[in-house]
Amino acid sequence: MLARLKVEWRLKLLLFLAVNAFFWTCYQFLSRHAFFSLCAVPITGLDVAVPFQPTLWSWVYLSQFLVTGFLPLLLVTREDIRRYVVSLAIMTLPSFAAYFFFPTQGPRPAEVGESLAMRFVAGADGPLNALPSLHAAFVVCMTCLARRMFGPRVVPIFVVWAGAILYSTLATKQHYAFDLLAGGALGWVADWLAWRGASAAAMIPLSSGVASQGGER
Repeated sequence: MLARLKVEWRLKLLLFLAVNAFFWTCYQFLSRHAFFSLCAVPITGLDVAVPFQPTLWSWVYLSQFLVTGFLPLLLVTREDIRRYVVSLAIMTLPSFAAYFFFPTQGPRPAEVGESLAMRFVAGADGPLNALPSLHAAFVVCMTCLARRMFGPRVVPIFVVWAGAILYSTLATKQHYAFDLLAGGALGWVADWLAWRGASAAAMIPLSSGVASQGGER
């Protein structure tokens, strides 16, 4: 794990800072400013059935950022890193366009209770970015990436985690079920487009020789 982190660490650090600066600047601005009339998201029976449960599920909701921040740092080739950045662009740019031209407000109530995690989510995340759900997009894309990196043995773990994340978006009232469907489809398409024709190089166990060679690039 440590050897994987060391490979191309300068490139990873640069991209980590640049991508996060771009993403959070655009995301925060668009989540708080509507330039067009708000669009209504269809409400399903699932939205009605899942109650507001912020105490536990807000922590689960936040757990996604740990995985999405750490997993890409384990990539070991420049080509794999490039493909990952492409998948980010495919997910985020259409989402930002949707937030700009077709703003949608999530179902989160004005009063979110005393949960520390939920209060953090409510303070950090504006309300105008419901459709598509980037939380859903990232969880699908990260599950696909984990399979590419570590093989099918990790899929059950990530499927359980992904299911918990998707439920948490409903239980914290950050999203509607329709948002998750759109976001999940976007995440799958982003992974497919970014990685089509790729080899399985990212799945090969990292030897000390590869780590040394990568660290010197």
